[in-house]
Amino acid sequence: MFNHPSEFVTFKSSPHLPGVELYSARLVDHAFAPHVHDGYSIGAIEAGVERFRYQGSEHLAPAGSLVLLNADELHTGQAEVEAGWTYQMLYIEPDTLRAMTGTEAWFPEAAVHDPALAGAFRQAFQRMWTAADDVAFVSDFTRLVDAIVQRYGRNARDAGHADARAVRRMAALRRVLDCIEANLEGELRIEQLAREAGLSLFHFVRVFSAAFHVTPHQYVQARRAARAKSLLARRVAPSEAAAAAGLSDQSHLNRWFKRAYGVTPAQYQQQIGARPQTVRQA
Repeated sequence: MFNHPSEFVTFKSSPHLPGVELYSARLVDHAFAPHVHDGYSIGAIEAGVERFRYQGSEHLAPAGSLVLLNADELHTGQAEVEAGWTYQMLYIEPDTLRAMTGTEAWFPEAAVHDPALAGAFRQAFQRMWTAADDVAFVSDFTRLVDAIVQRYGRNARDAGHADARAVRRMAALRRVLDCIEANLEGELRIEQLAREAGLSLFHFVRVFSAAFHVTPHQYVQARRAARAKSLLARRVAPSEAAAAAGLSDQSHLNRWFKRAYGVTPAQYQQQIGARPQTVRQA
């Protein structure tokens, strides 16, 4: 699966708290293509150093760092040092975090060096991975995530106020994002997206890239992989997930999914216990 013998990626869906997925990995040679998670990505670097691109900037996260990515933000990931990096992540759906904190959380810093809290994260993560019941899981989860949000989170509504022109421009781009989401399973044309934004073709590409730090094509492919991931978690067969996400076939899905998440669709379903149900013939 990987070029380096020590590399691994393991997902685990929490049976104790809806909207939470656990992830543990060690990577050396593998580099993640720009991809997105529907929810927040909160994790800790155990060893090595990760380099990732997020919101138009390069970030380094050495051992003892927390990685704090807001929901639906494209990012990459690769080793910065020869030994690679080992890390654990929690993927948390926005509704779950909102219900826990009572706010619309937003993290202004993508990586922070906090060895004490990163160590607490790793310890709590291991307990959550093997938690026998929801009392144990939710207790550790709440205590850990509360500490991270209180120290590094902000209320998204207080993140700042743009001028009127910027607000109008972002509203137009949000229409583009809605158009992409509504038409992922079909053919998306760049002219259609430019019309939604009210911009000329090339100006649209420039404005979109400046706003989201990826090209329209990179964004569409990332959203297709994320759509497929959501469907796979609901036991949809990989071939059906590929079609519903607008990918040409299952092999196309396999390539993009591995680049984005480090595992194949079948491996992901196996790891989180979401293999499609088979119908037995009478």
